[in-house]
Amino acid sequence: MEVAAERISTQNERTQKMNTQGSKGDLIQKFFRVFIPNFTEDDMNLPFVSDKILGTPLPRKVTVKSVSSGNIWRMEMTTNGESDTVFLRDGWKKIVKDENLTEPTFLVFEFDDSCVFHFCVYEHDSMCKRIRSLMGKQVIEVESDEENEEEDDDDVIVEDEVSTDSHKFDEYLDNKLNPSFPVDMTQKRTCIPAVLINDYNLTFPNLVIVRDKIGKLKRRISIWKNGSVCLNGIDSITRRNHVKRGDKMLFELKTVDGYHGLVREIKVHIIKC
Repeated sequence: MEVAAERISTQNERTQKMNTQGSKGDLIQKFFRVFIPNFTEDDMNLPFVSDKILGTPLPRKVTVKSVSSGNIWRMEMTTNGESDTVFLRDGWKKIVKDENLTEPTFLVFEFDDSCVFHFCVYEHDSMCKRIRSLMGKQVIEVESDEENEEEDDDDVIVEDEVSTDSHKFDEYLDNKLNPSFPVDMTQKRTCIPAVLINDYNLTFPNLVIVRDKIGKLKRRISIWKNGSVCLNGIDSITRRNHVKRGDKMLFELKTVDGYHGLVREIKVHIIKC
């Protein structure tokens, strides 16, 4: 057993890597890591991540997201001064605990210039990708500038409808193939239309990036008892974009490259009257 584990560990250090092009032409690095109980150390070695990411200094903190569970971590990146090897501090320690890894397991990672690592877990026995349910999501050690908002059972949820003439907004989208919908700006939160979720098989992390012309924010996704999937913090977006009566706001949902259906970003388009 010890010899076999050592052999797998050696193969793990020679992690396979593949570069692909993302939807915007950016370089996406794909690689896998192998977890071996009682042999894998707490820190996770990232052999194909250099101390500079696409010419910029290595960030102190990065976001790590599990496609399999929806868990999200904020992890510290460190380097070994002698070998310039990059590590996620306590990366294995956190992932093993929260992903409930008890057997030798493959984790397949994607990494691009957004400083976000996405990974999925492949089960030991079947080598099938572990898939989560829409309700099974947890946020772990995530920093956010989101406004504090609590769900109120007395709140009335008004789901945004997908207008029959929504195609007239196609010219404002980054990609006309992305799911999109107009937003009711009178609400402090907006619900993702169920028809879009079903048609595109969409799933959401607890926190999603919302990007407008000013920059990006992190906003919380909540799932209500009736199954509605809602995005909180809409009023702050309208305020910072100086949205006035008669203006229109359009949400464009962008999914993770390689993992169709998992929403990684919501692009905000403001259409002035």
